[in-house]
Amino acid sequence: MKKYVLYLLLISFVFSSCFRKSKYKGYTLTDSGLHYKLQVIGDGKRKPQPGEYLQLIITYKTEKDSVFLDSYSNNETGKVILPFQHSSFEGSFEEGLMTMNDGDSVSFIVSADSLFKKFFRADLPLFLPAGSVVKMDVKLHKILTPPEYEQELKNYEQMVEDRDIEEQRKLQTYLDTCHTEYYPLNNGMFYLPIKQGAGDNAETGNTIKIHYKGYFLNGKTFESTYERNQPLEMIVGTQGQIISGLESAIRLMNEGAKTKFIIPSQLAFGETGSSTGIVPPYTTVVYEIEMLSLTKYNN
Repeated sequence: MKKYVLYLLLISFVFSSCFRKSKYKGYTLTDSGLHYKLQVIGDGKRKPQPGEYLQLIITYKTEKDSVFLDSYSNNETGKVILPFQHSSFEGSFEEGLMTMNDGDSVSFIVSADSLFKKFFRADLPLFLPAGSVVKMDVKLHKILTPPEYEQELKNYEQMVEDRDIEEQRKLQTYLDTCHTEYYPLNNGMFYLPIKQGAGDNAETGNTIKIHYKGYFLNGKTFESTYERNQPLEMIVGTQGQIISGLESAIRLMNEGAKTKFIIPSQLAFGETGSSTGIVPPYTTVVYEIEMLSLTKYNN
């Protein structure tokens, strides 16, 4: 207990030799404008040095604590690697990283405008007003030297390769045992016509209405417009509405058609899986799609 109290006093001193009371409850404000709050003290004994790499787990929240992004959206481990160099803006969370030992968890509050413009180099999202703040929960999982970083990359590449091989093995087993002849496509997908349609295939700008059912190779359904009794209506080519494999499948269909498509993970939910967690990473999925209507775009 005594060691914990001493460490808490030390990290408070090191974080800023001159600090002010933050307007956010439980936080301390540094001279540069960074608000911070120590959450968990880890078992690590060293702080990062310039030129090293930091393996972090990060959650991004609005000022009202609504989570809008976390590092698990990048990969299933939830760990991202950040080169440790210098702060990208005054009051950046990177300033706080300098005082952390591996294993520590700290909450930061930073300017949303600066975070997106200078760190992410992106426009401020519409749900974050100009002049607002972002809360960041950051765990410094591990400090990596350059050789350790290179080894970490090799380990990750090997893991991806192993997962990819295992996914291909499962897909081939499915094709060999399903007693149905699927037709291959150049992008790695397979399809099986169930019902012929009429007219031209869907293309960018068309308004379509479809029913679909998505399921795993074992036959378990994970989503279905039939169960909701609510077809999906969309404009073909609109970004971010559906997975890329489903978009490709729709463009091969015309009105009245019904087709099954096998979609490998790289065209489905990838190495992270679905945002809901229902579809695991590196998972091939099957979609049965019915084109209910297709309306062409008129200039």
